[in-house]
Amino acid sequence: MQSSYRIIKNTRVDEDGLKKIITEFETKEEVEQKNLAETNAKTFIDSYENLAKTMLENARKQSDGLLSKAFIEAERLQKEAYEKGYDEGMQKGYDDGFNKSYEDGYKKNLEKAQAEGQLIKDNADNILRTCKEEKEIYLKEKEQEIRNLIVNCVEAVLKREVKDEAALNDVIFQALSTVKNTKTFIIKSNEIYCEELKNKVELWKEQLPFRGDIFIIPDKDVEIGKAVIERENGKVVVDVNIAMEKIKEIVLKGQ
Repeated sequence: MQSSYRIIKNTRVDEDGLKKIITEFETKEEVEQKNLAETNAKTFIDSYENLAKTMLENARKQSDGLLSKAFIEAERLQKEAYEKGYDEGMQKGYDDGFNKSYEDGYKKNLEKAQAEGQLIKDNADNILRTCKEEKEIYLKEKEQEIRNLIVNCVEAVLKREVKDEAALNDVIFQALSTVKNTKTFIIKSNEIYCEELKNKVELWKEQLPFRGDIFIIPDKDVEIGKAVIERENGKVVVDVNIAMEKIKEIVLKGQ
């Protein structure tokens, strides 16, 4: 088999000044292997370039996808923020408006109520003052009539009371307690009182105290409401009507 070769000539000068010619031979197999290696290297490089391009394209697509998602999310958030802000603004505006209206209405109604309350109070004070003035005028004009009315009422009560059988008990006991230096009391009164007075004799003796005698004698000549108390050195007349005179004096005082 004929071998294929290639001659590579190179000149080199030796130390002695002579030139040497070097011839290098390459076989056909070596040339084919070298060409194959170059082809494989080129293919490998091309494949890496394609891979790099593919990776770059994928990265670009992913980047575009991420950007698209980011824009979509940004739009969503912006819309949500707008709607929330709008709703909150509307609510705040409503609340502010309501609160302001409530506050204004409350203050206005409170001031109105206070003014009306003060007006009512002033009117009540005026009415009360007018009533007092009219009462004073009325009392002054009717003073004498009122005094006489009081006296008449009391007198009517006393007249009714003096007819009671016990009407003289207190005034007689008071008179006996003021009398001294006597051994005997003789009490004369209208017969309507006598039985009640006899029932009081022993009690009076204990209360005074008194060791003498007390006699009760009916006397039709003694007026109702009166009694005559006789003792050894004089007599005393008691009269429940005197109380009526005292009342008249008090009531009619200052006329």
